[in-house]
Amino acid sequence: MIVDDRLETVLRTHAAGKMAGRTQLRQLIDLVGGVPLSAWSTQHATALERIDSLAGMLSDEECAAVLRGTTHRSAVLVYHFAQGSPRSASAIISSARLPEDDWIALIPRLPTTARGFLRHRTDLGERVREVLSRLGVNDFLLPEPEADVRLQVAAPAAAAPEVEALLEPQSAVPVAPELAPEPAPEPAKEDGIGAIVRRIEAFRRKREERDANTPMPRTDGVAPLLPFGDVHTPARKPPLSIDLRTDAEGVVIHAGVDPAGMLVGSRLFATDPSAPVNCDEDMASAFRKRQPITAGRLAIAGADHVAGQWQADGTPNFSRDSSSFTGYLLRLRRPIALAFTAPAAPQITPEFEADRLRQLLHELRTPINAIQGFAEVIQQQVFGQTPHQYRAMAASIASDAAQMLAGFEEVERLVKLESRALTIDTGEADAAAIIAQMVAQVTPVLAARNVRLNVTLPSEPVTVSFAADEVERSVWRVLSVIASSVAPGERLSITFEAQPDLAALTLTLPASLQRLDDTALFAPDATASAGAFATSAMLGNGFTLRLARAELEAGGGALRRDDNHLLIGLPYLTGDHAVQTHAAPDQHLFAG
Repeated sequence: MIVDDRLETVLRTHAAGKMAGRTQLRQLIDLVGGVPLSAWSTQHATALERIDSLAGMLSDEECAAVLRGTTHRSAVLVYHFAQGSPRSASAIISSARLPEDDWIALIPRLPTTARGFLRHRTDLGERVREVLSRLGVNDFLLPEPEADVRLQVAAPAAAAPEVEALLEPQSAVPVAPELAPEPAPEPAKEDGIGAIVRRIEAFRRKREERDANTPMPRTDGVAPLLPFGDVHTPARKPPLSIDLRTDAEGVVIHAGVDPAGMLVGSRLFATDPSAPVNCDEDMASAFRKRQPITAGRLAIAGADHVAGQWQADGTPNFSRDSSSFTGYLLRLRRPIALAFTAPAAPQITPEFEADRLRQLLHELRTPINAIQGFAEVIQQQVFGQTPHQYRAMAASIASDAAQMLAGFEEVERLVKLESRALTIDTGEADAAAIIAQMVAQVTPVLAARNVRLNVTLPSEPVTVSFAADEVERSVWRVLSVIASSVAPGERLSITFEAQPDLAALTLTLPASLQRLDDTALFAPDATASAGAFATSAMLGNGFTLRLARAELEAGGGALRRDDNHLLIGLPYLTGDHAVQTHAAPDQHLFAG
């Protein structure tokens, strides 16, 4: 399976009615029950919330029936349902198949009632039984008898004297063998009594051995395990991040650290340096104003796992009913310098970054090509008839995939041009004729929007040292941005003239682009305008202008802004007017 979206699919499905609720509850437990604790994410937490809501739709017995019928391996589910009703706790514990280490870590944190349900399991290891015994759970199911005992149970009633010897006290005066009366034959049920007695004695012996071998108690002060002993576990690594929830007073009411009592009850927003938990003034000010917290500094004096400096980021919470402030959701992170010692950063050159981006684009093309191919197979009904609705959806998917692939090609072209990995073909072209043809193509589109266009073009050919298709591609990019950004009723001017150094094309910027500074105008994240030329600026107007500038500069031309105009310079073909490739575009450009 390439992409496992089963959990997301179930979460998108609405359960209507009890029957659907039971089905979806079983599905979610199946999907979440196999996820180890280290792999839990926000989506799994959302699934746990959905499980709670589905369990609330069912009665206690119905929910327990679903839990009993679904085998799982999740300590999270055991801990979660163990806090609920006894039926649900018993059901989730009976259906759990956890490793021995998970049971040992989980049992001390279970409620007392839930621990008692573990007595009925016969598959618990010796270490797990030791933990339960130290926590006061001793009345397990009796162990199986030894092999010789089982043979005696299956044998005839010859074991009756041994049963009597176990059940009756021994006499202080020995009886001579020849005077001892022969034992009367006992019913066959005596054999069963003897087996039970042996099992009881075996159970008592094992319990005494466990009590004699109790390990030393823990010394880390974890409250739920006192005053009992505990199994020796390796030292825990201090957390690098902690999730917190506070109330409206800034008091921690939930902490994602074990045990939570190390932070629950602390006041986070005190600025007094002598306070056990104190923050900087910016974080306290954000709390007073009920604003998001970004990179706040927090100092904690307490247990080793949480003591020290932290960086805090969080958002305020407000009640849906009354819109009143209810507290913060925070995430604490260790500052990078304290969390780990970062190795020396390698020297990253622009060529290395460009090559890495090209590799990324190549990896993105592979799945999109596959999606486009499958969509075309469905749309063309290669494997048989397909409903028209699905064919229309497949055609739309194929079109979107083609646009994405085209966008990747544009990004790769810009990266290659800016890293000097690609050069522009130089040739010979009549720039005046090419520009006149493109203006004729764009004029009807602008006229339909009542845009008044003033065009000034030379009557004689202007030969430039650019290939014809390169001139057309670069100039069309600029024209598409202007045509898609112009508002109805605006006035534009397009002027192409031969200057001493370069052939210059001057275009008026629409009002929507005149308001932008140079940085914003060429920013790659500038959004594209809707309209007939939206496809040309699919990745944004700024990206399109930046790509056109890179193409022109790679061929010895230039693209720059002059107040409310865009100026495009194209180098002449003759040697007297030639311009060096990659020369600074602002020097001796558009003179005259």
